[in-house]
Amino acid sequence: MATIPLESVEPRAGAVPNRDMVVVLEESATKIDAKAGGGTGLDLETVLSVRAWVPRRGDVRYCWFDLHVFDDCDRVIRSETLPLEHVGEAQDGGDVFAFEGSIYRGTGASPGSVWLAPDARKVQYRVYYEVDGTVFTDGLLRQHEVAPDSALTHCGPPSRNKRSKVAPAGHRAVPSVGLPPLPVSVSR
Repeated sequence: MATIPLESVEPRAGAVPNRDMVVVLEESATKIDAKAGGGTGLDLETVLSVRAWVPRRGDVRYCWFDLHVFDDCDRVIRSETLPLEHVGEAQDGGDVFAFEGSIYRGTGASPGSVWLAPDARKVQYRVYYEVDGTVFTDGLLRQHEVAPDSALTHCGPPSRNKRSKVAPAGHRAVPSVGLPPLPVSVSR
């Protein structure tokens, strides 16, 4: 069950909620190892992708989002405002703005160095659109859960219910329900 942190992204004062003025078309948040295919080491990053539609009004238009990244205890580990870039015109006369990139750099290692960072587990944001001096929002708090670092590094602590018991030499371990016994070889 998802929880909403106490320090959630607050709506901007004065922003006008209007779902006809800001429409999020696509969104996703995930954690990746940025070095997985390109080198030795580890570089965990939390990546966000957002595409939003806004109506074409006025000559100067701005689109952005306010962001929080949380650890596994729902503490804010990053808070920032980032721009959505204009990526094209929609067929209905609106404009599409988008962001796709890293929003948090986590733990990593490369030959000769290691850096530690809190484990990002949750991403929250609110989208805004300013035109002709008025700031609009869809009024929604968007939240995504992301995988723990251990899911990418495969070196987290074992789960309490998955620990296997080591049988003394010459004895067979008692298997869990539904699993066949493991073969045990004894060398003398």
